[in-house]
Amino acid sequence: MCTGRLSESRALRAAADSARAGTATVVLVQGPPGIGKTTLVRQFLAGLSDFAVLDSTATPPPAASDVDCLSRLLHRAAVRVPDRSPAGGPSARAAKNPAAVPSGLRALRELLETSAAPWALFVDDAQWADSPSLKALLEAAREGGPLCLVLAARHSHGWDEEVLYALHTVAPLTHIALAELPEAEAAALVAIVLGDLADDVLTRRLVQRSGGHPLYLRSLLDGHGTARPGGPGRAALPASVVRRQLTGVPSEGVAALEALAVLGGSATVPVLSTVLGAPDCTSALDPLVHEEFITRTDAQVPTVAIRHGVFRDALYDTLPAVRRRVLHVAAVDAVDEGQGLAHRVAAAETVDVRLAADLLETATRELAEGGLLHAARTLLSAASLSHADDHRTDHLLYGAVRLLFWAGADAELTRHGHAVVTRRPCPWRDEALGLAEFAAGRLTSARRLLDQAQESLREAHPGQRAVVLTELALVHAILGQGEAARHHADQALRPAPPAGEAGLHGPVGRRRETGPAVARPAPSGPADAGPPSGAVPDACARAPYVVVPPGLRQAARALAAYGTALWHGPGAGLDLLAGLPEDADRIGEEDLPALTVRGILRLADAQLSSATTDLTMVTARRRSAAARLLGTSASVHLAMCHLLGGDWNRAAREVGTALDDEQGRCFDAPALWSLRSVLDAFRGNGRAAETSLRQARHLAGPLDFGGPQYHTAMARAMRARARGDHRGVVDALQMLAERSAHSERVRIVSMSWLPFLAESLVSCGLADLARAAMEELKSTGDDASNPHLRVAGAWLEGRTAEAAGAHEDALGRYTEAVGLLGPGRDIPLIRGLLEIARGRVSAAIGRSGSATAHFDSAEDLFTRLGARPFLEECRAERRACAPERGDTPDLDHLLTGREREVARLVGLGCTNREIADELTLSVKTIEYHLRSVFVKLGMRSRRELRRRVQEAGGGDGHR
Repeated sequence: MCTGRLSESRALRAAADSARAGTATVVLVQGPPGIGKTTLVRQFLAGLSDFAVLDSTATPPPAASDVDCLSRLLHRAAVRVPDRSPAGGPSARAAKNPAAVPSGLRALRELLETSAAPWALFVDDAQWADSPSLKALLEAAREGGPLCLVLAARHSHGWDEEVLYALHTVAPLTHIALAELPEAEAAALVAIVLGDLADDVLTRRLVQRSGGHPLYLRSLLDGHGTARPGGPGRAALPASVVRRQLTGVPSEGVAALEALAVLGGSATVPVLSTVLGAPDCTSALDPLVHEEFITRTDAQVPTVAIRHGVFRDALYDTLPAVRRRVLHVAAVDAVDEGQGLAHRVAAAETVDVRLAADLLETATRELAEGGLLHAARTLLSAASLSHADDHRTDHLLYGAVRLLFWAGADAELTRHGHAVVTRRPCPWRDEALGLAEFAAGRLTSARRLLDQAQESLREAHPGQRAVVLTELALVHAILGQGEAARHHADQALRPAPPAGEAGLHGPVGRRRETGPAVARPAPSGPADAGPPSGAVPDACARAPYVVVPPGLRQAARALAAYGTALWHGPGAGLDLLAGLPEDADRIGEEDLPALTVRGILRLADAQLSSATTDLTMVTARRRSAAARLLGTSASVHLAMCHLLGGDWNRAAREVGTALDDEQGRCFDAPALWSLRSVLDAFRGNGRAAETSLRQARHLAGPLDFGGPQYHTAMARAMRARARGDHRGVVDALQMLAERSAHSERVRIVSMSWLPFLAESLVSCGLADLARAAMEELKSTGDDASNPHLRVAGAWLEGRTAEAAGAHEDALGRYTEAVGLLGPGRDIPLIRGLLEIARGRVSAAIGRSGSATAHFDSAEDLFTRLGARPFLEECRAERRACAPERGDTPDLDHLLTGREREVARLVGLGCTNREIADELTLSVKTIEYHLRSVFVKLGMRSRRELRRRVQEAGGGDGHR
């Protein structure tokens, strides 16, 4: 399949048209291996039904052959088109032996003269074609006639000067240089292969990983899980394809590519030379640069890198085990100590206890430095080099799984979860299985396993149990079970080690010194003092490895606050975080979970400005290991802050950045896609909103708890509100309010949508239900003082009074609600809807001036937001409230055509610059037309003109 390449296909078709007209043409198609030269040309040739088509493939010089390229081409003519062969029907000998077929320019001329139909000759891999054949083919093209000669070549470096001269003197010559697919064409290929599964985030990941290279993109699409969390880590690029791409590359170049693959894809030239055992490998690199396998940076220390990671991975996988091991061994002394350790691991063939001990030391150091993910991978390597039937190997695996969880690496954890199942039953196995279930989105099962583990660890190492309790508190928090989350977090805080301690610990009072079986007593102290900082595990059978992640106490404290907020409201949770600094410079890495929770609770408490500040601080350090425990929660709620605060562009950017983050939790993506759906709906992009919501539902489907369904229901409700479908809002949100699974979660996040529910319930004649829902929230504690809850209450009372005909009372309630949306807690969208309501009731009581001002205010707000559906709703309400204007002169009779165009664009809210760009005029010309419009219509302001155009129906269209 050749997707895209539209301009290149047009160039080939133009060459064919010239050949049909009797003018010989030459097309040179160039590009790196696998870029699609052959596919493009063969697809082109397949469409030439009126041509006689012959093709041949040149072979590289190492494949010695007595048959030149032209002979093989003529042999194909003798076999495939015998009626057009120079000598008539082919002999049996000619059909079997290309060397028996007459060759040379004369034979080629005779072939081309056998028919008046045009000919298309294709030579693939022409960079290896022999010079006599190329010169004969180019000479035939120079002589003219109905001939289209197509040469596909990686490069022309091997052609002699005569061939190059002949190539550039034939006329006409079409040169097509193929490179990686442009983003749009690569996205089209993804859409063709994956269909409905091809969302823009997945597409972007696939295109970025493949670099737009069509062959590598197809290999990723064949196993597209590589772009999804939890998918396989390699592209399915067959070994045969890799080796074909290396055809013709000198053996020294192949060796250099293999060494680069072992070195991770890039290296300095001196390091590469050391691995290859050569004084200087520069000469071996030149062909690789020419064929675009590698890039070279000629700095003070030259550096080379394989161009495409997919090719690097595939090449590494095709290396024979012995060759791979030799290169890893050679790399040990060429790189630094940390990289050397990785190469030692890769080179190991059997159990290596000493290397495993070195890895354990490295993991301890990495953990002390906060490198959770690195420490986890190091522990996995140590486990792979240890005896499989040793219980200590099990605990290395359990420790690695724990660190992967705390690092937020759910995809990687899922890939290693199957190894835990085969281990001996024990509490640590239960914990590891619970964390694997969490990573897979099965939180109900995770809760059961973690609870089982913590019950069995009541007498265990205090740090061990504290970790499990904190993990269990997180599960309860995500499930929306505040009381249980607070209970387990409080338990975790009691035996937890002091803040800042982290390490790989053995039993209290023992630490490993020099080897797996060597231990010494630690200084005397209380048995429950917690694990010593930086200690390394004892290796005896009664002392399993215990991994205590950094920031354990701070994480437990954050979860205690969140659990309290779920149970007693955001204000109660914020009280527990009162000691957290406000200054970003005083916030440590381990405080990031607490800072995330404080931002979430401030958002719930209508402190939009403070919440945005907190969450921005967290997302600025999103790569920190401590920030990973809560996944992309900070990004989800920061996007919500921007959405409510009216900065929808920043909200969309934050959602996009978080969706591109491959380290998020499994439940983050449904929330992010739901937010994107809301943003699309509010901007009037209904199709995109539906696509985003469908993706959110798809990702939420496998999860076994209600949180993701909460977000998709909210998105469904907001899409309905954008359409003015109040019944749809009620159907989506009332379900949340009624389901017990969401009862505590509602207490945290309902403030963002409760005003919409109140409005829609009244519109549907269900004001009593709205009042009951808000009374229930007010009865839970300090939520009665929440400004957004009070806005919802005032809005409800206003709509109820308006429905009863008490317009003065309704106006007072709406005005009260607008006043509650003060600095730091303003929600422009809700304020705009309240202004519409104020305009509506003002018009009802005859205050046309006030009504106009309120509608104008709402229009300004919606215009700044880009909220097209709400802008249209405002204009419809204005028209419904406006008195009949039978005396209004028709704009068509008063204004010229150009003036009507300018007035129409003013009605759409365009600036003079935007109108000038739209009409391809200068700004001064637009100003001239506007002055004329104002004079003719007797107006003084742009706002007045805009309102007049909208009333006349001229401001409802699209630009």
